[in-house]
Amino acid sequence: MTEGLRADDAGVLLLSRALATVDPRGVLVVHAGALPGLRGPATRIVLDVRELVGARDRCIRADDGPALAALRDFSDAAVWPRAHLGKDFSFACLALGARALRPGGALWCCARKQKGAQSLADAMVALLGNVETVARDEGYRLMKSVFEDQRDLALAQQWIDVRYAFTEPVLGPLPMHAAPGVFSRRELDDGTRQLIAHVAAWADRVGAAPAVVLDLCAGIGPLVRFASVRFEHARLLAIESNLVAASLLRDNLADARDRLTLWVRDGLPPPAQASREDGGVAPGSVSLALVNPPTHAERGALVALLRGLRPWMAPGGDAFVVVSRAGVSSEGLHEAGAHVDATTVAGYTILYAHWP
Repeated sequence: MTEGLRADDAGVLLLSRALATVDPRGVLVVHAGALPGLRGPATRIVLDVRELVGARDRCIRADDGPALAALRDFSDAAVWPRAHLGKDFSFACLALGARALRPGGALWCCARKQKGAQSLADAMVALLGNVETVARDEGYRLMKSVFEDQRDLALAQQWIDVRYAFTEPVLGPLPMHAAPGVFSRRELDDGTRQLIAHVAAWADRVGAAPAVVLDLCAGIGPLVRFASVRFEHARLLAIESNLVAASLLRDNLADARDRLTLWVRDGLPPPAQASREDGGVAPGSVSLALVNPPTHAERGALVALLRGLRPWMAPGGDAFVVVSRAGVSSEGLHEAGAHVDATTVAGYTILYAHWP
């Protein structure tokens, strides 16, 4: 299950019940996953490639700007705010929904008080001039705004167009570009910073010159960006499932495009699929792997993610993983046949895995 989307969550069920009798052809689902109980396929905006697997809805990718801009004339738009992705992302989702409504259409949103329900209600008022709470369950508020006689399209576009940029000396002189809906969008996160410092010290010590560097769970690309600067002759492989993050990564590595292969997928593919992947990076060729996995990933998913490294690592290859749950990550690396050493620094654990 994609992080933040559970079909049995009380808030998702509130949204689903509100739309159970509506013609699904007029429903736009904005980053809420596949809502259960709809009478048929709806139109759904998806952030992650995992949401496309087995989808019966008409799916619009979150990185497809022209397709998003063309969404119009919906009777209902349902928003599921993912608090871990930030309030700016929730506001952008509400803006996409409000912009796509026909006159008389309804914008729906479900949230808990402690997850910012009131600020979301205020945002709905700012966009459409009204909001009401129509149902409650297990701490959730199901809120509804109707497109009556006003809609602030300028504000909607402003929230949709929010972008960020930051620079870091360890990433070179070019700025890193980011947007709502991606991890660490305003600055380099502390875990990645600690991992970069640790790997840089290791590279100085051993004189590392890896031929192929993998950034697994790459996000907008700070680790692969570091690798492109530090290892100027290395082939670079980045893997990311968030569509917006992957699109930004391409831009953030524009000056290393001739060395970069980007796979927009959930984790490393089985070796048998390698010939079908673009870029020509072969199993058994990765000299150095850098991983900052999702903090709240389910245990099984995290173990499987790291276990998948083994067939891709070159003989004598090295991997560095920064985590807050060392035991779970160590389990995945051990299952991948690696020797694992752990170093604790500034509240994080950096795991060094090597394959003799």
